[in-house]
Amino acid sequence: MPPRYELVADALRAQIMAGTLRPGSLIPSAGALAHEHGVGRDTALKGIAVLRREGLLFLAPDKSIRVGPVAGRATRGPLGIPDDVLDVPPGGVVSARMPTRRERERFDLPEGVPVLVVRTGAAEEVHPADRYGLRLP
Repeated sequence: MPPRYELVADALRAQIMAGTLRPGSLIPSAGALAHEHGVGRDTALKGIAVLRREGLLFLAPDKSIRVGPVAGRATRGPLGIPDDVLDVPPGGVVSARMPTRRERERFDLPEGVPVLVVRTGAAEEVHPADRYGLRLP
C-alpha cells in the first residue's frame, strides 16, 4: 500500500484531471483534506507538496494553494509515433492521470507526463502516456 500522503495526492490529482478542481481554484485546506482522508494535517501537507512539485498546484500571492494553469504544465512537446500500441480489450476502460512518485521513477518520466491506466475487470495496467498509443476494439 502506498504512503498515505500519496493517497491524498492521488485523490486531489484525480479531481484536477477530471476538472472538478479547475485552474485557479482554491483547494481544500490541509485540515479539511486530513479530515476527509482520515490522516493527520502533516500527511495532507505532504500530499499537497507532491502536487506542487508536479506543477499541478501553486502558492498564490495571498498564500493560498491553488490549482495551476493548464498552459503552465510541463509537456514533452508534440506527440510523435508511439513506441508501442496497447490493445484495449472489449469492456476495458482507459483513463489518464498523473503518475505517483513511484510510477514516475519506475518509468523514468519527466514531470508533467501522464500515465494511461487500462482496467479490465479487477486487473489494472499502468503505462506511460508518452510511449503508448491505444487500439480500441
